[in-house]
Amino acid sequence: MSGVAAPAAVLLPAPRPSDDDVSVLSGLYVPEASQWLSTSAGRIASDGYSWMQAVHWVAGSGLYKPRLHRSHGPRSFGPTTVRVAQELAQLFPCRPGIEYLMRRTGLAERSVQNHLQILRETGLLAYIVKGTRVSSGPAQASEFARMIPPEFDAALGIRTVQRNEDAPAYTRAVSGIAEAGRELMAKLAAKAARKVRKPRSKTSSKAPARGARKGAEQGVVTAVSDEARCTPMQVGTSTVSSAGGTSFPLRASSQAGSASPPPRRCPRRRLAVAGS
Repeated sequence: MSGVAAPAAVLLPAPRPSDDDVSVLSGLYVPEASQWLSTSAGRIASDGYSWMQAVHWVAGSGLYKPRLHRSHGPRSFGPTTVRVAQELAQLFPCRPGIEYLMRRTGLAERSVQNHLQILRETGLLAYIVKGTRVSSGPAQASEFARMIPPEFDAALGIRTVQRNEDAPAYTRAVSGIAEAGRELMAKLAAKAARKVRKPRSKTSSKAPARGARKGAEQGVVTAVSDEARCTPMQVGTSTVSSAGGTSFPLRASSQAGSASPPPRRCPRRRLAVAGS
């Protein structure tokens, strides 16, 4: 047996992550128990603009797959959810009523509730106070905190610091960003500066568009009522119909002894409006 002692193991510190490291994420879903400010893993957004950057990142990441966690409710994070988020980004405090969002977005009540659920399940919203509906009194709207999900910070290499040790973790602030995440952050900033507008209704836009094309082929016409389309005939003058610029023969005076041609019947087909 050798009398030489074995060398002691040397403990080396774990390598510090590089400033250029960004994480590759597999999914994004926040269960109901973690959708409160007190239980959220995210941080409060400093303003609505910064929050919209995170909203657009979630929308384009494809990480939100709710069907892996439940079989009903919202299916994806799309442009309509971004529109709802734009309305929330302008509210201080963020206490939107369902009816308010219905008026602003034109969505049905169930749709508004679904999109709010999407924002909570992606970690972008957290309850401060959950609204209630009481039959004997007015409903109380929910109040939300606009949150930045930790997945957003990890994907872009954003570093945060807790400036006040006694403050909750959700108050941590940004201290830097990895070089690899700067280009994506610039793209998200451009998207956050734009507004996603309400799409036009297909049913309401087809008829005017079809009428405009037809009017362009037939010339500029003016829509008038059944009574106004029939211009009263006068003696000794000529008149022009406002429906298409067609001249009608006039009834001559009975005192002049000339025959009176039969009046032309007005067409019942309505003319499309173009340029009126």
